[in-house]
Amino acid sequence: MEIRPPNNFKHAGELPARFDTFDPRKPSFDAKEVDIDLRECDFVRPPAALWCLVYLSLALARGARCRLLVPTNMGVCLYLKSLGLFDILKGTGVEVDDRDIGLRDHSKTILPITQFGTTSEATVVTNKAYERLQASHLGAVNLTPVVTELLGELVMNAAQHSESAIGSFACVQAFDFETGPRFTCAVADGGIGVHAHLRRNAALRPRVTYDWDALELAVRERVSGTGDPHRGIGLYGVSEDVRRPGRSLLLHSGMGSLEITEELESSAKRTRLFPGTLAFLSIPM
Repeated sequence: MEIRPPNNFKHAGELPARFDTFDPRKPSFDAKEVDIDLRECDFVRPPAALWCLVYLSLALARGARCRLLVPTNMGVCLYLKSLGLFDILKGTGVEVDDRDIGLRDHSKTILPITQFGTTSEATVVTNKAYERLQASHLGAVNLTPVVTELLGELVMNAAQHSESAIGSFACVQAFDFETGPRFTCAVADGGIGVHAHLRRNAALRPRVTYDWDALELAVRERVSGTGDPHRGIGLYGVSEDVRRPGRSLLLHSGMGSLEITEELESSAKRTRLFPGTLAFLSIPM
Protein backbone atom coordinates (compact mmCIF):
# COMPACT_ATOMS: atom_id res chain seq x y z
CA MET A 1 0.00 0.00 0.00
CA GLU A 2 1.37 3.40 -0.98
CA ILE A 3 0.09 6.66 0.49
CA ARG A 4 0.96 9.89 -1.29
CA PRO A 5 0.02 12.99 0.72
CA PRO A 6 -0.50 16.38 -1.00
CA ASN A 7 2.54 18.52 -1.80
CA ASN A 8 1.57 20.98 0.93
CA PHE A 9 0.85 18.46 3.68
CA LYS A 10 -0.77 20.09 6.71
CA HIS A 11 -2.65 17.25 8.42
CA ALA A 12 -4.32 13.87 7.85
CA GLY A 13 -7.60 15.51 6.90
CA GLU A 14 -6.12 16.20 3.46
CA LEU A 15 -5.48 12.52 2.62
CA PRO A 16 -7.52 10.64 -0.03
CA ALA A 17 -10.76 9.12 1.24
CA ARG A 18 -9.82 5.58 0.15
CA PHE A 19 -7.40 5.26 3.06
CA ASP A 20 -10.16 5.68 5.65
CA THR A 21 -10.83 1.93 5.51
CA PHE A 22 -7.19 1.09 6.29
CA ASP A 23 -7.10 1.58 10.05
CA PRO A 24 -3.90 -0.02 11.39
CA ARG A 25 -5.38 -0.25 14.90
CA LYS A 26 -7.88 -2.88 13.75
CA PRO A 27 -7.26 -6.63 13.45
CA SER A 28 -8.68 -6.47 9.91
CA PHE A 29 -5.70 -4.39 8.75
CA ASP A 30 -3.84 -6.79 6.47
CA ALA A 31 -1.45 -4.63 4.42
CA LYS A 32 1.86 -6.43 3.97
CA GLU A 33 3.76 -3.29 2.98
CA VAL A 34 3.08 0.37 3.73
CA ASP A 35 4.94 3.21 2.03
CA ILE A 36 4.31 6.85 2.87
CA ASP A 37 5.72 8.80 -0.06
CA LEU A 38 6.73 12.36 0.83
CA ARG A 39 9.08 12.81 -2.13
CA GLU A 40 6.97 15.51 -3.79
CA CYS A 41 6.17 17.38 -0.57
CA ASP A 42 7.35 20.97 -0.41
CA PHE A 43 5.85 21.59 3.02
CA VAL A 44 5.07 19.26 5.95
CA ARG A 45 3.57 20.69 9.12
CA PRO A 46 3.93 19.07 12.58
CA PRO A 47 0.44 17.44 12.59
CA ALA A 48 1.28 15.77 9.27
CA ALA A 49 4.68 14.60 10.56
CA LEU A 50 3.03 13.06 13.63
CA TRP A 51 0.45 11.31 11.44
CA CYS A 52 3.31 9.70 9.49
CA LEU A 53 4.87 8.55 12.76
CA VAL A 54 1.66 7.18 14.27
CA TYR A 55 0.42 5.46 11.10
CA LEU A 56 3.71 3.74 10.31
CA SER A 57 4.28 2.71 13.92
CA LEU A 58 0.83 1.11 14.11
CA ALA A 59 1.23 -0.61 10.74
CA LEU A 60 4.62 -1.94 11.81
CA ALA A 61 3.05 -3.35 14.97
CA ARG A 62 0.60 -5.23 12.71
CA GLY A 63 3.51 -6.90 10.96
CA ALA A 64 3.68 -4.74 7.82
CA ARG A 65 6.99 -3.78 6.22
CA CYS A 66 7.00 0.01 6.47
CA ARG A 67 8.94 2.72 4.64
CA LEU A 68 9.01 6.49 4.69
CA LEU A 69 10.16 7.99 1.40
CA VAL A 70 11.65 11.34 2.38
CA PRO A 71 11.11 14.64 0.52
CA THR A 72 13.45 15.42 -2.34
CA ASN A 73 13.20 19.07 -1.25
CA MET A 74 16.31 19.31 0.93
CA GLY A 75 14.87 22.11 3.08
CA VAL A 76 11.83 20.01 4.02
CA CYS A 77 14.06 16.99 4.55
CA LEU A 78 16.33 18.92 6.93
CA TYR A 79 13.30 20.25 8.80
CA LEU A 80 11.86 16.75 9.36
CA LYS A 81 15.31 15.57 10.43
CA SER A 82 15.55 18.37 13.00
CA LEU A 83 12.06 17.52 14.22
CA GLY A 84 13.33 14.02 15.01
CA LEU A 85 10.91 12.20 12.70
CA PHE A 86 13.49 10.15 10.80
CA ASP A 87 15.45 8.95 13.81
CA ILE A 88 12.45 7.97 15.88
CA LEU A 89 10.97 6.02 12.97
CA LYS A 90 14.25 4.23 12.31
CA GLY A 91 14.38 3.37 16.00
CA THR A 92 11.07 1.52 15.70
CA GLY A 93 12.17 -0.47 12.63
CA VAL A 94 10.63 1.64 9.86
CA GLU A 95 12.86 1.98 6.79
CA VAL A 96 13.90 5.59 6.22
CA ASP A 97 16.48 6.54 3.60
CA ASP A 98 17.33 10.07 4.71
CA ARG A 99 20.49 10.14 2.57
CA ASP A 100 22.55 10.31 5.77
CA ILE A 101 21.95 14.03 6.09
CA GLY A 102 23.49 15.42 9.23
CA LEU A 103 21.50 16.95 12.06
CA ARG A 104 21.91 20.69 11.80
CA ASP A 105 21.15 23.12 14.56
CA HIS A 106 17.52 24.20 14.33
CA SER A 107 16.96 26.77 17.05
CA LYS A 108 13.22 26.88 16.46
CA THR A 109 12.77 23.24 17.42
CA ILE A 110 12.25 23.58 21.16
CA LEU A 111 11.33 19.95 21.79
CA PRO A 112 11.86 17.40 19.00
CA ILE A 113 9.38 14.56 18.73
CA THR A 114 9.52 12.83 22.10
CA GLN A 115 7.80 9.58 23.01
CA PHE A 116 6.07 9.07 26.35
CA GLY A 117 3.66 6.58 27.86
CA THR A 118 3.09 7.05 31.58
CA THR A 119 1.95 10.12 33.47
CA SER A 120 5.41 10.47 35.01
CA GLU A 121 6.95 10.46 31.52
CA ALA A 122 4.38 13.07 30.47
CA THR A 123 5.56 15.28 33.34
CA VAL A 124 9.16 14.89 32.18
CA VAL A 125 8.14 15.99 28.66
CA THR A 126 6.45 19.12 30.04
CA ASN A 127 9.39 20.00 32.28
CA LYS A 128 11.86 19.54 29.44
CA ALA A 129 9.82 21.81 27.17
CA TYR A 130 9.62 24.42 29.92
CA GLU A 131 13.39 24.40 30.50
CA ARG A 132 14.18 24.66 26.80
CA LEU A 133 11.69 27.48 26.26
CA GLN A 134 13.28 29.43 29.10
CA ALA A 135 16.72 28.92 27.61
CA SER A 136 15.67 29.81 24.07
CA HIS A 137 16.39 33.14 22.39
CA LEU A 138 13.10 33.43 20.58
CA GLY A 139 11.95 36.56 22.38
CA ALA A 140 8.74 35.16 23.86
CA VAL A 141 9.73 34.08 27.36
CA ASN A 142 6.48 35.58 28.67
CA LEU A 143 4.61 32.82 26.83
CA THR A 144 6.61 30.04 28.48
CA PRO A 145 4.20 29.38 31.40
CA VAL A 146 1.18 29.49 29.08
CA VAL A 147 2.66 27.14 26.51
CA THR A 148 3.91 24.61 29.03
CA GLU A 149 0.69 24.66 31.04
CA LEU A 150 -1.37 23.86 27.96
CA LEU A 151 1.17 21.32 26.72
CA GLY A 152 1.09 19.73 30.17
CA GLU A 153 -2.68 19.25 29.95
CA LEU A 154 -2.44 17.70 26.47
CA VAL A 155 0.36 15.24 27.27
CA MET A 156 -1.26 14.21 30.54
CA ASN A 157 -4.57 13.66 28.76
CA ALA A 158 -2.83 11.39 26.23
CA ALA A 159 -0.99 9.46 28.93
CA GLN A 160 -4.11 8.90 31.02
CA HIS A 161 -6.70 8.15 28.35
CA SER A 162 -5.21 7.08 25.01
CA GLU A 163 -4.43 3.40 25.75
CA SER A 164 -2.01 3.57 22.85
CA ALA A 165 0.00 0.44 22.10
CA ILE A 166 2.77 2.59 20.59
CA GLY A 167 2.78 5.28 23.28
CA SER A 168 2.23 8.97 22.64
CA PHE A 169 4.38 11.67 21.03
CA ALA A 170 4.86 15.40 21.57
CA CYS A 171 6.85 18.18 19.94
CA VAL A 172 7.17 21.92 20.52
CA GLN A 173 8.60 24.48 18.13
CA ALA A 174 8.44 28.01 16.85
CA PHE A 175 7.00 28.15 13.37
CA ASP A 176 6.87 30.89 10.75
CA PHE A 177 3.34 31.05 9.39
CA GLU A 178 2.05 33.44 6.74
CA THR A 179 0.58 35.58 9.53
CA GLY A 180 3.79 35.67 11.56
CA PRO A 181 5.84 33.59 14.02
CA ARG A 182 3.98 31.27 16.37
CA PHE A 183 4.63 28.72 19.07
CA THR A 184 3.16 25.34 18.25
CA CYS A 185 2.65 22.25 20.39
CA ALA A 186 1.58 18.94 18.85
CA VAL A 187 0.59 15.79 20.79
CA ALA A 188 -0.53 12.56 19.13
CA ASP A 189 -1.17 8.92 19.97
CA GLY A 190 -2.35 5.74 18.26
CA GLY A 191 -4.89 4.84 20.93
CA ILE A 192 -8.59 4.10 21.14
CA GLY A 193 -9.67 7.66 20.30
CA VAL A 194 -12.02 10.11 21.99
CA HIS A 195 -15.17 8.35 20.72
CA ALA A 196 -14.35 4.97 22.29
CA HIS A 197 -13.17 6.60 25.50
CA LEU A 198 -16.35 8.62 26.06
CA ARG A 199 -18.62 5.68 25.24
CA ARG A 200 -17.32 3.93 28.33
CA ASN A 201 -19.39 6.39 30.33
CA ALA A 202 -22.92 4.96 30.24
CA ALA A 203 -24.42 8.40 30.79
CA LEU A 204 -22.71 9.73 27.65
CA ARG A 205 -23.23 6.73 25.38
CA PRO A 206 -26.54 7.87 23.85
CA ARG A 207 -24.93 11.21 22.90
CA VAL A 208 -21.78 9.77 21.31
CA THR A 209 -22.71 8.36 17.91
CA TYR A 210 -19.81 9.53 15.79
CA ASP A 211 -16.21 10.69 16.22
CA TRP A 212 -17.23 14.30 15.63
CA ASP A 213 -19.96 14.09 18.30
CA ALA A 214 -17.36 12.85 20.75
CA LEU A 215 -15.02 15.77 20.08
CA GLU A 216 -17.74 18.33 20.69
CA LEU A 217 -18.53 16.66 24.01
CA ALA A 218 -14.89 16.26 25.01
CA VAL A 219 -14.29 20.02 25.16
CA ARG A 220 -17.24 20.62 27.47
CA GLU A 221 -16.74 21.09 31.19
CA ARG A 222 -16.68 17.97 33.37
CA VAL A 223 -17.22 15.52 30.52
CA SER A 224 -15.18 12.36 30.98
CA GLY A 225 -15.24 8.75 29.82
CA THR A 226 -14.42 7.66 33.36
CA GLY A 227 -17.72 8.90 34.75
CA ASP A 228 -15.80 11.02 37.26
CA PRO A 229 -16.78 14.67 36.65
CA HIS A 230 -13.53 15.87 38.21
CA ARG A 231 -11.48 14.11 35.49
CA GLY A 232 -13.10 15.96 32.58
CA ILE A 233 -11.16 19.22 32.81
CA GLY A 234 -8.14 18.65 30.53
CA LEU A 235 -9.44 19.31 27.01
CA TYR A 236 -12.08 21.67 28.35
CA GLY A 237 -9.44 23.78 30.08
CA VAL A 238 -7.24 23.92 26.99
CA SER A 239 -10.16 24.72 24.69
CA GLU A 240 -11.24 27.61 26.91
CA ASP A 241 -7.72 28.99 27.09
CA VAL A 242 -7.31 29.13 23.31
CA ARG A 243 -10.38 31.32 22.90
CA ARG A 244 -8.10 34.34 22.93
CA PRO A 245 -6.79 36.54 20.10
CA GLY A 246 -4.68 34.61 17.63
CA ARG A 247 -4.76 31.25 19.39
CA SER A 248 -6.09 28.04 17.89
CA LEU A 249 -6.52 24.36 18.72
CA LEU A 250 -7.04 21.55 16.23
CA LEU A 251 -8.33 18.23 17.54
CA HIS A 252 -8.46 15.21 15.23
CA SER A 253 -9.59 11.80 16.42
CA GLY A 254 -10.72 8.93 14.23
CA MET A 255 -12.75 10.51 11.44
CA GLY A 256 -13.73 13.64 13.30
CA SER A 257 -11.97 16.98 13.64
CA LEU A 258 -12.66 20.14 15.61
CA GLU A 259 -10.99 23.53 15.35
CA ILE A 260 -11.28 26.12 18.10
CA THR A 261 -10.24 29.76 17.82
CA GLU A 262 -11.40 33.03 19.36
CA GLU A 263 -13.60 33.74 16.34
CA LEU A 264 -14.69 30.19 15.48
CA GLU A 265 -17.27 28.39 17.58
CA SER A 266 -16.73 24.70 18.23
CA SER A 267 -18.15 22.93 15.20
CA ALA A 268 -16.83 19.43 14.64
CA LYS A 269 -16.91 17.85 11.20
CA ARG A 270 -16.33 14.56 9.47
CA THR A 271 -12.88 14.26 7.94
CA ARG A 272 -10.25 11.69 6.94
CA LEU A 273 -8.92 9.10 9.37
CA PHE A 274 -6.39 9.78 12.10
CA PRO A 275 -5.87 6.43 13.88
CA GLY A 276 -5.86 7.73 17.43
CA THR A 277 -5.95 11.35 18.56
CA LEU A 278 -4.03 14.48 17.61
CA ALA A 279 -4.03 17.88 19.33
CA PHE A 280 -2.28 20.82 17.66
CA LEU A 281 -2.01 24.07 19.61
CA SER A 282 -0.84 27.33 18.02
CA ILE A 283 -0.10 30.58 19.87
CA PRO A 284 1.23 33.83 18.34
CA MET A 285 4.64 34.97 19.60
